[in-house]
Amino acid sequence: MRILVANSPRMYRESLALSILRKRPGFEVLIADPEDLDGNLARIEPHVLVRDDDGVETDVPDGVLAWVGIAVKDHLNARIAVGGRISELHDASLEELLVALDEAARLLLSDEDAPREGPRSPSS
Repeated sequence: MRILVANSPRMYRESLALSILRKRPGFEVLIADPEDLDGNLARIEPHVLVRDDDGVETDVPDGVLAWVGIAVKDHLNARIAVGGRISELHDASLEELLVALDEAARLLLSDEDAPREGPRSPSS
């Protein structure tokens, strides 16, 4: 599963990406500056997007299965959208994020394993 970490500040995204890689070495984790998000989305085609959270945006870019919006104030708060559900976490932990990433990975696997409809033959 490909994850694009594009939150700010830079040290937060680098630390978060490294933490995800250490806990889930099978995931491909890339980082990008939030200012260059659109170009990186098209180039990288992530399954999961980690970005800054404005508290309003809920749109999911094409091809993205899940997103995590991070807001750093007194605590690190997050909104996580997986499978059409949005959860809000106050003082979010790495373990809570990993649970959401694991759920996104399961969705990705179930999408890949789903039978594809082929051409139908005319009924007689």
